[in-house]
Amino acid sequence: MQNITINYKVHGVDIICRHCGNFDSPSSGFLTHFRLEGTGKHSAVLRCLNCKTSETIPRSALDILTRARAG
Repeated sequence: MQNITINYKVHGVDIICRHCGNFDSPSSGFLTHFRLEGTGKHSAVLRCLNCKTSETIPRSALDILTRARAG
């Protein structure tokens, strides 16, 4: 089971920490409760700023997060 879940929706992306319940959505400030760390060639680390839980996400998810943040 993943500690941090990324839900893809029509109008944006929801990010939910299953450990503490922290979340970001298009209606809240995007990536105000999470931080991208260690972006590499094939993956990145997404960290919850509340409980410090982290999850490695693939490059495809990182591309979707980047597009959602720009839009």
